[in-house]
Amino acid sequence: MKKCYVTFVIPALLLMAGCAGQAPRDLGLINASELRPCPDKPNCIQTYQLNDKEHFQQPLGVKANQAETATAIRSAIADTGGTVITEKSLMPSGLYLHAEYESNWLKFVDDVEILITESTLHVRSASRLGHSDLGVNKERYEAIKKAYEK
Repeated sequence: MKKCYVTFVIPALLLMAGCAGQAPRDLGLINASELRPCPDKPNCIQTYQLNDKEHFQQPLGVKANQAETATAIRSAIADTGGTVITEKSLMPSGLYLHAEYESNWLKFVDDVEILITESTLHVRSASRLGHSDLGVNKERYEAIKKAYEK
């Protein structure tokens, strides 16, 4: 049994961990002002397409101004274990953030994208690999929401 473990399981885990580090090429905004839709898999949540009931969560409100909102969401991401990778100012106003979260055990990476507009803070959180995330992205969203609102 030990030989089987070494021969098959360890290489499979290493292969999966290596794939988890590659960022999707389609991250970022579409139409210069929208986050991408979630794929047809249960490993994603989003706050901007109300008719996508499988993935939809309520968007977050903004703070007194964009600077305060950006500071609060950056802190919420850091407090919940994420790292902001990209930040882009949008014209005439708004902000886009991309953050990564890495799982402790297998080092799988999930991408969280934030779009701050004048009136709303939208979130998209998705796993890079696999079909199901066992609710991890929804739990992450709830943790970000709690940290952001405190």
